[in-house]
Amino acid sequence: MFRRCLCSGMEFQIDPEEERKILVKEKKASLENFNSTLKWHTLVLRKKDLMRKKAEEKKKKVIGQLLASRGLELETDDDEAV
Repeated sequence: MFRRCLCSGMEFQIDPEEERKILVKEKKASLENFNSTLKWHTLVLRKKDLMRKKAEEKKKKVIGQLLASRGLELETDDDEAV
């Protein structure tokens, strides 16, 4: 059983099996695109997080060096636990 379809003013018939195959391919391509985009965004977020952590460490190091040059010490988390 063929289905009639109007596209761009042209009438043609679509084989239901062929239509199903096309829809399966489109769904698969859509899912692959979604997964690829999700992976990309995850990598971007990881990179931003790493860059933020490195910037924080660098900032602490600079502050520590400035305090050390004045004979002071930066309070650490270990000091608070004692």
